[in-house]
Amino acid sequence: IKVPSMPSFAARFRSSMPALLAIALWTVIGVCCVLPLTWMIVQIVSNPGAFLELKLTGFRARLLGRTIGYNVIVAMLSTLMALPAALLIGRGRGWLARAMVFILPLPLLLPSITYAYGWSQALRLLNIFPQPASIGDVSRCIWTLATWLWAIPAVVIGLAWRQLDTNLQQQAQLDGVYWRITARQLIGPTLAAGCIVSLLAMQEFAVYEPTGISVMATEMRAVFDTGMMNLTPDQMVAVTSGMDGNGDYPHWDQPHRAAAAITTAMPLLIVIALFAGVAAHSIRRTSASGNLDPGIWPASLDAGLWARFGTGIMLLISLILPATCMLVSLKRQTDVHRIWETYSPQVIGSLLNATVSGTIGFAIGLVACARRAGRALVISLITFLIGGQLLAIAEIRLYNRPYLSWIYNASPVVVMAYLARFGWIALVAGQQTWSRTWRELRDMAALDGADSLATARHIIWPLALPMALAAGVLIAVLSLTEVPATVLLAPQKPPVLIPYLMTWVHTLRSDDMLEASLLLMLTASLLGALALGLIYFAQKIFQSKPQTRTLFIFLAACGLALPSCTKKSEPQEIWLETGAGNGQVVYPRGITYSPSDDTFFVVDRMAHIQHFDHSGKFLNGWRLPDFAYGKPVGLSVGPDHNVYIPDTHYHRILVFTPQGQKLREFGSNGTQPGQFIYPTDIAFDEKGNLFVSEYGDHDRIQVFNPQGQFLYQFGKFGQGDGEFSRPQSILIDHGRVFLTDACNHRICVFKTDGTWVRNMGSLGSGPGEFRFPYGLDQDSDGNLIVCEFGNNRVQRIDKVTGRCTGLWGHGGREPGELAYPWGVIVDRKDRVIVVDSGNNRLQVFGF
Repeated sequence: IKVPSMPSFAARFRSSMPALLAIALWTVIGVCCVLPLTWMIVQIVSNPGAFLELKLTGFRARLLGRTIGYNVIVAMLSTLMALPAALLIGRGRGWLARAMVFILPLPLLLPSITYAYGWSQALRLLNIFPQPASIGDVSRCIWTLATWLWAIPAVVIGLAWRQLDTNLQQQAQLDGVYWRITARQLIGPTLAAGCIVSLLAMQEFAVYEPTGISVMATEMRAVFDTGMMNLTPDQMVAVTSGMDGNGDYPHWDQPHRAAAAITTAMPLLIVIALFAGVAAHSIRRTSASGNLDPGIWPASLDAGLWARFGTGIMLLISLILPATCMLVSLKRQTDVHRIWETYSPQVIGSLLNATVSGTIGFAIGLVACARRAGRALVISLITFLIGGQLLAIAEIRLYNRPYLSWIYNASPVVVMAYLARFGWIALVAGQQTWSRTWRELRDMAALDGADSLATARHIIWPLALPMALAAGVLIAVLSLTEVPATVLLAPQKPPVLIPYLMTWVHTLRSDDMLEASLLLMLTASLLGALALGLIYFAQKIFQSKPQTRTLFIFLAACGLALPSCTKKSEPQEIWLETGAGNGQVVYPRGITYSPSDDTFFVVDRMAHIQHFDHSGKFLNGWRLPDFAYGKPVGLSVGPDHNVYIPDTHYHRILVFTPQGQKLREFGSNGTQPGQFIYPTDIAFDEKGNLFVSEYGDHDRIQVFNPQGQFLYQFGKFGQGDGEFSRPQSILIDHGRVFLTDACNHRICVFKTDGTWVRNMGSLGSGPGEFRFPYGLDQDSDGNLIVCEFGNNRVQRIDKVTGRCTGLWGHGGREPGELAYPWGVIVDRKDRVIVVDSGNNRLQVFGF
């Protein structure tokens, strides 16, 4: 009897490969898409009041109507802009028409926040300054989104136009009804493109938020941050005064705020589902009609010169003009080495996350070539339509746990968000290999006895590799420029660039915002060029060296497993938590100390001033009278024990009693003596004179007497000795003025009469070097205590030598780790209290 031999390990492995591929695909889809969706559904079902959000009355009805109205106008405007390019794609001959399909989407590779900033600079150069949240400002946002998204209707309508029946069009031309018949045939694609544009525009809060325009996307973020929507000052007073006798604000912890954000989004989610349904139905009808051979059109149907001219004008407006305006707006001398040194940690971190996302996307595309992934595609499209903001909120709630810090505080959390947002691109690329065009290849391989895996390995993958690689690179580029998810998640290991852009975007003209934006644009462009090169050579490389197929997966695994080598400093105490209530903060940005009674004052992004004792216990608080245009970035206690607040975005100085009673104000918007652009900090000399720092095209220090009368000024914008680029914090000691020159990455020293003495430090991450130093104070020995927004740490600096004698913290979210610290103070016990802005807390360190 012949006993059959046991199959070899290789044979058993090959036979199990289809199951392993399915497990791998659904593991990625499950973690990135199914888990966040499940969490959202649980929040809606378990919240008894969730469906009350569907009862649209008053403010909510106006908010939803405003959101839909703004973004429908965006869709209509972008469609009108797209018509010349659509005609060129649909009825253009030669390489130019084919190239337009790839050239037109280039603006979409730029982050919306950068694009919006470019148009703000264009208006500034034209001396047009619309009031925040005014009709002019709303028009600016609508124009920005339309010029950012117009390529979508151009490509969708153009490709549909190319598939129209040529014979019918010739007959319509002879009858003189060509445009009427063509318009009727293109209604479906046009409607689908408009719905897609509206859906994408509804997800963008970064364009509307900096100037206080209220739409659903901005309100969802406000609810997650605070538990309540962004209200006007009068509405805020009315709401908070009814909380209790002390005007206390609601204490909502993160689970309740996250659930509230999901339920607040329910009306918008229904609108998104309706728009998506209309778009899917229109695309399905267009795809069905596209199976017919349209034939070759005659020269009389060719796109005319006006189509080329119109397309060129739109490319100039949408791509070249914003970048040119940012270049022209730069005041600082361009230094490529300095720019790279300044932003390299954030750019490298962003590239690492994007590369890992693109690599996994590339692998997903290959798996989708080997087996059908229709259900995975549907789930991935749903998570894309939900938007990056809600996905980020879901991931924060899922992974913000001590035992999952390696996920939440590092690359995995943003990589999962990027794959949930853009993984459908890889799945679409893979599913294309199951269409009618590829079916004959699969059938022929099946007749030869090849199974699905063998067919994929030897036939489909070699042919589909360029397409899968293109999908992976596209996912990487979109991940690099994704704003909503990145801003909320703001990973620290490694740091990324987008949250820095959101910090600088409020300034009308910031060299750091301009330089970082241009660097990001250049990086995205280089990635696009690299994509073309990779696609060109991909097939030959992968055919000759199949083992290189695993290279990107190996690199991704290395990137995800990168450990942190920095030892963190354990804090003595941690004060405050996220929220709008007493003892809660939302992105605190300033702190000051009152040595007379050993208490602290803190200001946050809600324009909420809170007073705490030496143990972090809440004493009292108040909200500034005006905050729609922006909030302060600093505050100080004067010799009279009153609180002096540089009201940054209202260009004035406010003075309050410690109990919150307003005493006086002085200053206005301008560049004359006694006027301000963006005041940041106040310090006092021995005579009680006020030294006020300001930035924004007119960086300087102004000196006032105790009554607020102007005395003199010193400094100007620049990089030389005695010049500033965003002076952020001031310290005066023994006739010397110490100043954090944030964007020049140094500390400047002056005499109180304005005479420059010296500079300390330079750009870098080593001891004694700085990257965006913001906060400044001194200890009992006279050492400077400096917190760095860019390096996420605090340094103790010898005031004489400039040498570093101590370090606290590094980037992260665990105790002892910091995220974008804005301020620092030292109390009478020599405790260092750091404003851990990105983590919504104060951390107390000891020597």
